[in-house]
Amino acid sequence: MKVLVRILGVAALVALAVVIFRAIRQYREDSVFDLAPAPAAGEGQRRSISPELLSILADPGDKGPVELMTDSNGKEWLVNRRNGYRYPVEDGIPIMLLEEGEKNKDESLIQR
Repeated sequence: MKVLVRILGVAALVALAVVIFRAIRQYREDSVFDLAPAPAAGEGQRRSISPELLSILADPGDKGPVELMTDSNGKEWLVNRRNGYRYPVEDGIPIMLLEEGEKNKDESLIQR
């Protein structure tokens, strides 16, 4: 009977170790798409979109890729060069709503 209890105890420890390992691995995979690190105090810089996130973002209208641009005022935009829509980026968070793209449309950005 003692042997059975020890075997069950060891099996429970192994199961717990597997659960912890999988949780840590999943956390690391999920954190790949986090925002860029916040700037240190006093630097005055804002967060930007990580390259990994930028590579999977798509225009909500035509589902095509967008590119990150900064205007002369230092404001970041996600731009769709197929239709001229610009989507604002607020503190590293893209505002990918069709209404925002239509409101900020810029004909000079369209590539022909």
